[in-house]
Amino acid sequence: MRLATLLSAMLVGSAAKLPHIFMVVVDDFGWGDVGYHGAKLSSGESLTPTIDGLVKEGIELNRHYVHMMCTPTRSSFQSGRLPIHVITQLSSPCDENGAIPRNMTGIAAQLKKAGYETHQVGKWDAGMATPHHTPQGRGYDTSLNYFGHGNWMWTEAEWLGSYVNRSGIPGPTIIDFWDTDKPANHLNGTGYEEYIFRDRMLEILHNHDQSKPLFLQYDSKVAHYPLQAPPDYQEKHSDIDQINRRVYWSMVSFLDDQLKNITDTMKGLGMWDNTLMVLSSDNGGYVKAEDGLCNTTTGTSGKENSDVGHAAACFNGETGASNYPLRGGKYSMWEGGIRVNAFASGGFVPQSKRGTVQQGMMHITDWYVTFCSLAGVPAVDPWAASSGLPGIDGVDVWPMLSGQNETSPRTTILVNKQLLVHNEWKYVPAHTTMSADARGGPAYPNATTATDPIQAHKYICPDEGCLFNVVNDPYEFNNVAAQNPDIVAQMQGIMKKEVATIWSQPHTNDPECKTTAYAKYGGFYGPWKEI
Repeated sequence: MRLATLLSAMLVGSAAKLPHIFMVVVDDFGWGDVGYHGAKLSSGESLTPTIDGLVKEGIELNRHYVHMMCTPTRSSFQSGRLPIHVITQLSSPCDENGAIPRNMTGIAAQLKKAGYETHQVGKWDAGMATPHHTPQGRGYDTSLNYFGHGNWMWTEAEWLGSYVNRSGIPGPTIIDFWDTDKPANHLNGTGYEEYIFRDRMLEILHNHDQSKPLFLQYDSKVAHYPLQAPPDYQEKHSDIDQINRRVYWSMVSFLDDQLKNITDTMKGLGMWDNTLMVLSSDNGGYVKAEDGLCNTTTGTSGKENSDVGHAAACFNGETGASNYPLRGGKYSMWEGGIRVNAFASGGFVPQSKRGTVQQGMMHITDWYVTFCSLAGVPAVDPWAASSGLPGIDGVDVWPMLSGQNETSPRTTILVNKQLLVHNEWKYVPAHTTMSADARGGPAYPNATTATDPIQAHKYICPDEGCLFNVVNDPYEFNNVAAQNPDIVAQMQGIMKKEVATIWSQPHTNDPECKTTAYAKYGGFYGPWKEI
């Protein structure tokens, strides 16, 4: 008995020394829509003073890669696999297999082995077919989440995708709002969704037992479609003429204040000095067509349980973001689609590394292994191995970030079967069409781009393929494939080898999903298998 007590005390003491981890994944965050990349208000002030301060006190991650779409990126982080070994396409809540295979161990489950308390707030987008596919099933003690790509921010109704020339805000359908193991009907329609997320995070922080390490995962709705922001934030940016951009920047401004609230709370509670905060976008900002006007006839005195009456709402097309000066955007293979705003901050970052820019290549999947390493748990997944599933791909980047070495352990990313990044090189095979072949400008979108969006521009790789040195030429001005046939041949060989490892499973929607939403959950999404 005394031995058991001693071992328990040792584990608690060990756990207390582990860093708190605050992981933030922002949705559709354009490279050019953050202050440290040049986003300035008309006054000359930064759009994101809080984020800029966090970067100044931390490490800017200049070559932090993700997938060009949300589901693969989020599934990659949660599973520790590159998207080619988990999912490379969008997946809806009703996906019969979920986005992540059932028998893969999530990052939260790994951290729980080290004594972490684990909580997820915000967008999930990684499956819900069975209870095991939900955040709770992946190891989170609690979650307050929606399962799909996006939802409406006052009603939490499912986002059904962008419209074309629709004038009125659509009425709600299935509600996409879940609280750990049940519908979040007690919170549904009680205010702007991000405020609800804020309150949950503050509750978690204030109630946390600081003898234990905390893993808090915040998956912000900002700035996915539909574009909605509190009227006071829209008023703050009323000088921006292009309305999609105005509402988009209003959402980013809200996010900046949200992060100040959360990080100030951590400081006030004495947690920040032992916290590692990581922020990444899930892909580049969207650069599609406007496809119609935003709704501006709703006023500012709407009810909390209605999406009508909260100033402008944009739901036609998919525009408002800027990735300038990077080429391309969300859905594209250019750097503007897969190279994203990212940084590490918090008191756990070594003093010598604060205020630095890290040029080493890394992928969001690498945080899985890095967090496991910091927690002292092996980044292995025998459950997946025994199920015949791909193994973990992530690498530990903490030695690079902390200054123990200067080089990245990540050398290669096969993004999909047509796109390879290896060291400083990016390769796309001959005759591949690359969409979104433009850069826009610092004030994109604007009046002149309404009929000429970036997404409409295309580039077809010539006979020798496309080869870019994305270290020396991050804006991809120069295709140097013709001048470097040896490097092209090397990249082709690596690509052939990596493509042979691609794994996938079917992603068909199961009609029983929506039937169960109404029959069991009162019109809310939730698991429908193994219940």
